[in-house]
Amino acid sequence: MKHWGAHKTTGVASATVALLLAGTVAWFLNEPAAADCTIDAPADQKAHEILATKVVVQPWLGPHHVYGVFIVPNRFRGDKKYAVNLTIRGLDHHFAVAEKPNRRHMDYVFGPPGHYVLRGYVPTRLALWFLATGLFDDLRHACNWTLVFIERFP
Repeated sequence: MKHWGAHKTTGVASATVALLLAGTVAWFLNEPAAADCTIDAPADQKAHEILATKVVVQPWLGPHHVYGVFIVPNRFRGDKKYAVNLTIRGLDHHFAVAEKPNRRHMDYVFGPPGHYVLRGYVPTRLALWFLATGLFDDLRHACNWTLVFIERFP
């Protein structure tokens, strides 16, 4: 009988350690990254850059759970004069942004008067790649997300 009890105790201890480890990983992955950043003036005066106010990176919840929230001045609202791209520092790829500029608040982010709030999405598979390559924290840092408005016409 003692032999069976030892296996049971080992199993409970293993399960407890696994739960603690899973809880620690979940806490780490959901912990918001610090957002103390500045933006340099773009070299091209025809480009306007806006840093993310908030970043949500939870690819394990499925599609549409990896995005940045941006507060955008109304002058860019629906203006065909500008092309809009989302860039992430450290990633040589630009993402198109589908604008739905009718919101003044989103995800507990409120735009001041004269601004609207916009989400820029990144594919879930890319976020999982960041996780697998050890760059996940870079993706979670709001300073690495930039919305770029580029003038199409002079």
